[in-house]
Amino acid sequence: MGYPTVKDVMTKNVVTVSFEESVENVCKVMGEKHIGSVVVLREGKPAGIFTERDLLSKIILKNVDLKKAKVGEYMSQPLVTVKPGTSLREAARIMAQLHVRRLPVVDENGKIVGIFTSADLSAALAKYTLSF
Repeated sequence: MGYPTVKDVMTKNVVTVSFEESVENVCKVMGEKHIGSVVVLREGKPAGIFTERDLLSKIILKNVDLKKAKVGEYMSQPLVTVKPGTSLREAARIMAQLHVRRLPVVDENGKIVGIFTSADLSAALAKYTLSF
């Protein structure tokens, strides 16, 4: 067995929403599923990510109407992604360098197959007792 990769520790169930979805509906989904982010799709392809931080800093702080606001207008972009075979070291480097806590994982066709989060990285560090 070689060194673990993103595929070995990523979260496989990724919640996605449409670019046109209202922020209010997206927040309800995030609350019901107890998640801190959703990947935003535009024409079926990953276009950005909407996080709790986006909600607080771009919407609540500016008194934006949650019912009228479209999630695509407030998502974080460009979307930084990694491939399933990316090493944990490389994923951690990307996260640290770009100050992101979530990296959607996409296959060679651009399809989302998972998401690698800072929580996944912490779990991997606890699980694997090797330097990677």
